[in-house]
Amino acid sequence: MPGPPKTPTHLALVKGNPSKRALNKNEPKPPSGVPPTPKHFDKQGKYWFKRMADELNAIGVISQLDARALELLVEAYTEYRHHCDTLEVEGYTYRTETNTGDVLIKAHPAAMMKADAWKRIRAMLGEFGMTPASRTKVGVNGPAAADPLEEFLKKRK
Repeated sequence: MPGPPKTPTHLALVKGNPSKRALNKNEPKPPSGVPPTPKHFDKQGKYWFKRMADELNAIGVISQLDARALELLVEAYTEYRHHCDTLEVEGYTYRTETNTGDVLIKAHPAAMMKADAWKRIRAMLGEFGMTPASRTKVGVNGPAAADPLEEFLKKRK
């Protein structure tokens, strides 16, 4: 379908519904909580999965159903870190010789793979509300802060 993706009902309620479109009252509500860490991850993958899951759980964003999406985010992130390490050692360019003996300087393949991983990470971070820009789209209904002027006026009565 063309246009932006649909906003989940719980986010639409928090953000408001200026268009007054009908909200899905039958939207599934998966159980909240930290999903189990995938067993196939290496040490670094397990560390980042647990850390990101705990951070998302602390703000009440993650559910058990988000395990695969978080797995994709962690895989892209560990891939990105691997390419960063490779480029730090090998550099962003390499030299090669043509058949005629000319020397060419080319971009390291890991540089393009790093850029691709970064695009995937950015998209997934936005899905979880893990960037400043994506957090501005969501409000949290917490206890109302006391208005200092209101408190002052109450004391004067």
